Amino acid sequence: MGGFARWRRVLLVVAVAAMPVGAAFGQARAGRDIYQEQLRVRLDQQLPEAREMGFDAGGWFSLAYFNYDDPSTPGGSVRTMRQYEVHPWARVNIRGVHRFYIRGLFGFDDWNRGDNPAQRGDEDHQRLERAWYQFDLGKMLQNETGRAPPVGFRAKVGRAFATIGTALVLSMPLDLIQLDLTTRDWEFMTLVGHSVPYTRNIDTSDRVAGRQDRWFFGTQATYMGLDRHRPFVYFLNNQDDTRPEPFHPTQSYEYTSRYLGGGSEGTILSPNLRYQAELVAEWGQTYSEGVTAGRDHIRAMALDVLLEYLFQVRTKPKVWVEYMYGSGDQNRRASSTATIGGNRPNSTDNAFNAFGFRDTGIALAPRISNIHIYTAGASFFPLEKIELFKKMEIGTKVFFYQKARGEGPISDTRAGGAAHWLGWEWDVYCDWRLTSDLAWTTRFGAFMPGSAYDGGDKTCQQFLYTGLIFSF
Repeated sequence: MGGFARWRRVLLVVAVAAMPVGAAFGQARAGRDIYQEQLRVRLDQQLPEAREMGFDAGGWFSLAYFNYDDPSTPGGSVRTMRQYEVHPWARVNIRGVHRFYIRGLFGFDDWNRGDNPAQRGDEDHQRLERAWYQFDLGKMLQNETGRAPPVGFRAKVGRAFATIGTALVLSMPLDLIQLDLTTRDWEFMTLVGHSVPYTRNIDTSDRVAGRQDRWFFGTQATYMGLDRHRPFVYFLNNQDDTRPEPFHPTQSYEYTSRYLGGGSEGTILSPNLRYQAELVAEWGQTYSEGVTAGRDHIRAMALDVLLEYLFQVRTKPKVWVEYMYGSGDQNRRASSTATIGGNRPNSTDNAFNAFGFRDTGIALAPRISNIHIYTAGASFFPLEKIELFKKMEIGTKVFFYQKARGEGPISDTRAGGAAHWLGWEWDVYCDWRLTSDLAWTTRFGAFMPGSAYDGGDKTCQQFLYTGLIFSF
């Protein structure tokens, strides 16, 4: 029986290794995700304040153009897509105590012939982006007594965007229940939520990449008693119930993880010098490659530190530096983020994987896993004296990438060499608010691969997007 078991394990590994990892063309998708995150932030920030008693409704129309190199195809190719999206919304506010908000999405992706990497041609998509109700007990008591109570309490139920910490670990829409308790010096948040069906999985294996079925529990405490600092600590649990489609007889999928993190944000030395720092430890259990029974342990960590200085002079120049790190694992075969091509059986998985968001460059757009990323940037408003260009910001970012473990893979499966140097990227961008109802954004990035891309295409990899957002 022992010999049979060994041969069964060998056959399972061979069968799985022969399958495509599917993570390479996901890098270009990650570049589009950076645009989508920028759009999400813009829409959420432009959410109008409803009247004390009343109903508001409106919408946004966005038109975007993407043109990028796809090195995952033989010889490389250039892909082009035009994306049209309408986001209608409605909101009800009853004296600040009861709030209702709903937002939908109707979109169409218009690809050049043969350019859709999913090989499905043009695609349309409709989804419910937000739909939540919030009850504010503190506001109700204030309305009745005329004074704010010493303790505030809010409860939100529905589909909403959830973050924890500085969004390094969690930054995604969830169907959730979220409770917020505030005192004079403390803020406490607890959430229980389920992943939204249309969100893509952090596991980039082909059979589970397009969706995820996960339950989340998170809690966070933030201390507000300091003038210039907001330290916080949090815990997040992720229970993975995703099942492959179609069924995979030689591979089980599950990435159940827990995160304990802490950090702070605020200003140091000067009110103009803003900082943000977060350190997180990850542990849990996962199925390794070629395994159908028996899970291996996860032991990983990540760190993010940001310094940003705003000059109080004409054109509002701003400069910043940032360091991002995610631990890696030399026992992963081809990908730091996928089960297929992932961890070797009977070994601890040290590759960090989470559900957060960071801008890691639109051309390479790597996950924060087995990587050091050193970033510097600057921006300013060059024509602020001219009314039409008053809100036009121009900026640039540069990224330097290095493997944490040279023998281990990153999220881009092409970087299979044992060298640490991954390369560097330079991005330039322009964000212009033309009127209260019209905004334009554009960004161009170019990535130059380093020595870790041995045996692959080392030509410059480019990514361009530009988009208009009109509110009505």
